[in-house]
Amino acid sequence: MPFKKCAISDCSRQAVSRGWCHGHYQRWVRLGDVMPDRPLGRQVNFECCVPRCDRDAYARQLCRTHYRRLLSKGDPCADQPVRETVGEGYVHHGYFVVPVPAHLRHLTNGESPCLEHRLVMAQMLGRALTDDESVHHRDGNRLNNDSSNLELWSRWQPSGQRVIDKVSFAIELLERYLPNALAAQVPLAIIHHCNKLQ
Repeated sequence: MPFKKCAISDCSRQAVSRGWCHGHYQRWVRLGDVMPDRPLGRQVNFECCVPRCDRDAYARQLCRTHYRRLLSKGDPCADQPVRETVGEGYVHHGYFVVPVPAHLRHLTNGESPCLEHRLVMAQMLGRALTDDESVHHRDGNRLNNDSSNLELWSRWQPSGQRVIDKVSFAIELLERYLPNALAAQVPLAIIHHCNKLQ
């Protein structure tokens, strides 16, 4: 098969896609323009073309977020704000998500951001969690990521909570806020029943 040259006049590379060489084709994919007057060895970093977006262009002169929106919705949705993981993190589906500093990313397999409860458990273990390990919140509060409230489970946890954990947490609350009511109201039969549930 004969060698077909890139359609760009000053380029002597072999054409591979749309009549362009790989370099010009990638530039077109990334920026939406082959820029024939610019040499290929030169990196071109433009900002996203969406007004008030200062992120670097990733493809078609759009940052990663706006480009993904273009692919999925057919529109970069410039009027919708881009959520970033900044500062202390955010709550997503009831769990706290935090940015992971570079020196701790070995505990999250390089991921940032990461679910805080998984990061706390990985720090306790000194290693990243495996795919079959999950972290259980003893008191049922997904935002309470104190190490004393977390348990490592070796397979995916079932829905709900263990009854003994809920009862223990309820007793803790009563001891803290209504100690007199607790002493008068808890019959030994209930405690015995909860012990059987373990």
